Amino acid sequence: MDLLPLAPFLAGLRPPVMRPMNAARGASSNDEPISPFVARRRVEFRDTDAAGIAHFSTFFVWMESAEHELLRHAGVPLVEVVTEPLHGAAGKDDEPPGTYSWPRVSAACDYKSAVRFNDELDIAVGLEAIGRSSVTWTFRFEQAGRWIAQGRVVAVRCLLRPGLAPAAVPIPNSVQTRLKPYRIAARGSPEG
Repeated sequence: MDLLPLAPFLAGLRPPVMRPMNAARGASSNDEPISPFVARRRVEFRDTDAAGIAHFSTFFVWMESAEHELLRHAGVPLVEVVTEPLHGAAGKDDEPPGTYSWPRVSAACDYKSAVRFNDELDIAVGLEAIGRSSVTWTFRFEQAGRWIAQGRVVAVRCLLRPGLAPAAVPIPNSVQTRLKPYRIAARGSPEG
């Protein structure tokens, strides 16, 4: 089984609704939740460029790190090794043996303002969309209430086996249930 084409995962993606955070409560200025999960990062010296500001590529590392923190919080393994087939309700193999993980198929970040060494960032992480085998994460970076950047990552749950191409596989219902509390509204959706 080959990885599914990228186009279906990217078709129709719209920017998420992300409002300014109230750092004390994790809510927008209108007290509407924007994300149930906020990670905090400090800009380290290694994160800066020659101008003394955070290098653009560091935001991708922070997005991945915050995503991993959310997955741990939700009890969803980033890498899962299945040694025996896991059987579904009908007795068929839902999860064949192998290693399951979440390779990225798309990542983007838009920058609004700069941050410097030793600044602290709040990174709001939300689940914008969940498909058959993909998840779309959205990120909003703020420093002391100032909007710094906004990003998006699309990851696909894949079965990884030695010598074979990664194969997109359905996200199990148990994982979907664990991720559901992190769902945010996307612009134009019934929730937004």
